[in-house]
Order: sequence, then C-alpha cells, then structure tokens
Amino acid sequence: MKFVAQHEERTFEVEVERSGSGYRVRLDDRWIHADLVDAGGYVRSLRLEDGKQFSLIHHRNGTMHEITLGGSNVTVEIIDPLALRRRREDDAGSGGTIKALMPGRVTRILVAEGDTVRKGTGLLILEAMKMENEIQAPADGIVDRIFVTAGQTVEGGAELLHLG
Repeated sequence: MKFVAQHEERTFEVEVERSGSGYRVRLDDRWIHADLVDAGGYVRSLRLEDGKQFSLIHHRNGTMHEITLGGSNVTVEIIDPLALRRRREDDAGSGGTIKALMPGRVTRILVAEGDTVRKGTGLLILEAMKMENEIQAPADGIVDRIFVTAGQTVEGGAELLHLG
C-alpha cells in the first residue's frame, strides 16, 4: 500500500508490504524490514531487521500521527491514497453514501447506526490487497445506515454506509 507522509515541510512517499510476519517499508528510496507489535494501549514494539528493538508511543487523530521514541516527539501526517480519492469523489457530489473503492473484506465496523461522527473519524476497516485500510468519514454527520457486516466481502463500488 502506498502512502504520502508529511513531516514539517517535507513530503515523502511511503510504501508498506507484508513480508512474512512483519513488513517491508520503503521510505523514499530506502527499504527496511520491520516488525511492529501492539504492546497495549498506545505502546508499540518495533524490531528492525538488524535486531534492534524499540518501544514507542503512537497516538493517532485522523491522519495525524504523533510518535514518541526515546524522548523525541515527531508528528507526521499520513495520507492514504484511498482517502484522497474518496475526498475527490465527495467533493464531486457523491452524496453521503460511502462506497468501497476496491474489492475487499470488511474486518471491523467502528461505528453504529445513529452515531454522530466528525470528519476523519474511522468508520470501518476494509482489508484490501492484504492491507487494512481505515475508511474515514469525509465530513461531519450521523451514521444513518450501515449496509455491511464484519467479515463480509465486498466488490469495488459496493455501498458500505450512509452519512446524513
């Protein structure tokens, strides 16, 4: 999965691929192998291919990620191309219906009908091409209808939920 990351004034491409039990990550032109494990709450354990292991704290608010590692704090905006495409479609007047941009499997639904959500709130997780993609609310609204269930496989263009 390809992403665009922005830290301060610098923008760079990030690509993430599953590799065994871990990940292969490309930052600009450099590839690294890493395992990232949820250690509870906001704490993550990161092990690099050379055996070095780190404990880090990760807070996420929409596309903003705050990472604390060894006393240093870094804030990075990670932009998912699927979210960018969805924003363009929403700006073009696609209404309140959120649709799958590609085939995949709904792994989790993060909201319930009647929930009030703000722009950027995670609505559901769609696994596509072996990557979990958080589908976020394109605008503030109320979840009127959920058309899918966890575990359901969907085609590209399938209606996932509606925001009113």
